[in-house]
Amino acid sequence: MPDPSRDGRPRTDGTSPKATFVSINQMQPKDGQRDQLIALLTEFAVSIHAEPGCTHYSVHQAPDETGPLTIIQAYSSVEAFDEHAVWMRPNVPRLAALLAAPLRPPVLYESVPLSGNPKESLRPGPA
Repeated sequence: MPDPSRDGRPRTDGTSPKATFVSINQMQPKDGQRDQLIALLTEFAVSIHAEPGCTHYSVHQAPDETGPLTIIQAYSSVEAFDEHAVWMRPNVPRLAALLAAPLRPPVLYESVPLSGNPKESLRPGPA
């Protein structure tokens, strides 16, 4: 069995040294608002990428540029994600105005270490 101190599995003291906390949201733009939504998410990216503890923020769409946008965010701690939520709160009305459906509250997921392979994490590895 892998050594829990090296593979990111929670330690007996409840900490997870290499855990990544991920939020994946889908946002369906209103008809004719896709470009405006992408522009707003691009604007947000400048601040989000600079947030302490943010290890990943990206926006994805179907190859044919239809359907919802998928936003993937990763943070090094729950506290870092909570700080992001504080920043995000006053920006929600701008975002919601471009969406076809109400914005869902984010759900935060913790990574589950499997084999210790770096490809199992959204956290950047050594250069």
